Parts: sequence; structure tokens; C-alpha cells
Amino acid sequence: MSQWAHDMFGQRASLVRECVAEALSVAADNAREAQEVARTDHLHPFGFTLMSRKFEALAEAFQDLGDVRIVKPGGSQHELVVLDGTLLFPFRYAKDRSGSVMSARIGDGRPSALVQALFNRFGPEPRMRQLALHDVAPHAVPVAEALGDLPDDTRLVLIAYAANAHAGLLDAWWGEAELLDRLGSLRWHHCEEIPLTQEAAALAQGDTAAAFDQGALPSPELNPRSAGPAPIPLWPEAAGGA
Repeated sequence: MSQWAHDMFGQRASLVRECVAEALSVAADNAREAQEVARTDHLHPFGFTLMSRKFEALAEAFQDLGDVRIVKPGGSQHELVVLDGTLLFPFRYAKDRSGSVMSARIGDGRPSALVQALFNRFGPEPRMRQLALHDVAPHAVPVAEALGDLPDDTRLVLIAYAANAHAGLLDAWWGEAELLDRLGSLRWHHCEEIPLTQEAAALAQGDTAAAFDQGALPSPELNPRSAGPAPIPLWPEAAGGA
């Protein structure tokens, strides 16, 4: 475990990390199951299921631990986990491994009012001037007010993961970052990988297996030809020696 993780979660940092990995794996598996049941080539079932289950699975994973609060901000459909004064926020940063988490954006478009409010209230001290809430999205102000019952020293921990309907969960990271712009660009202050569960790791490994033409060529088995009858001549004169 890193010093950052120990500073965040104390002696149970390892347990917290395991719970996060398990929750993401469960959410991705549920989303893949929904996609299979839907029997459609469109990926909406996977995406919609994952959007909800990632929050629900996290809440389920931590519901029996002490010092845990499950909060549902006004205007949000999702419950958020606050553990020891740390708010966990999961988001999918990629659908494959073609990009780096360091260039991740939070969301596919403009960050939601909730996301902007979380960064403004609980994100790390920005290393550059951060846009005020009213500059980014005026409708984020009521959301920020709805989070007023959380202490001001609450810290926002991002959980970034890559997943798709074919392979499920590919990788996961957590850390702290600041929101840079209206497109959801991030500047990580700290980011480290979360080891996946064995099942998720095996599935992800299968999705990144080498292409057929990159593998070792098979060695065909050669069996000796058994002795058979003498070949029959094609022409009668060949048989008579004429």
C-alpha cells in the first residue's frame, strides 16, 4: 500500500482497496449480463446498467463498515459513499486500453452539476486558478448547497476505470485530481493503480491476448506413411514391360 492510501484510509487501506476492486468487478459483470440478456448489438444496456450499478455496488461493498455514510445529493439519482471523511466517486474513463488514465476526462461531455460541485467543494487545492461554480455552470450551485451537510474537510477520491461489454472490467485507478475545464479534463495530483480481482484480471487478460498472426506457429504432427500394396500401373503396356 502507498503512503497516500494509508493517509487516506489508515490501517484498513488494503481492505478499502479490495472492496473498491470487488465493487467495480460486480458492476461490470452485472452490466455484461444485462447486455447478454438484451440480445442487441447496441451497447445501451451495458452502459445504462454500469452507470447505476457502479454507485450501488460501492454502497453495498461498504455498508457494513464503520464510519461510512451513504449520501444522495439533491437532484442526483445516485448514492455516494463517504468513508472516514473521504468521498468516493467512480467514473469510466475509457472503453479500452488505447488511452492513458493520465489524460482521462470525467464524463463524455460537459461535467454534470454534481461533478462540478464535488470538485469545487472537496477536490484538492488547484495548482492553477479554478473556475468558480457560476463561471462553469450556474445550476451547480444548488447541488453544492445540497452537499452542505458534509464537512468542508471531506476529500474527493476519484475511481477511474476502463471497461467494455466484451471484456468487462479492464483496469482501475484511484487518486486525487482537479477539474480543469468545461470538457472534464483532469490534472492528477496523485494516481495509482488498483489491483483487480482474480476473475476480472483473467477476463481482462483474455481480451488483450495476442492476435492470431502474432502467436507461435503450430507444429503439425507428421506420421510415417505405412507400407501399402504396390502401385497399380496406369497403362497395360507398363505392366507387361512392352
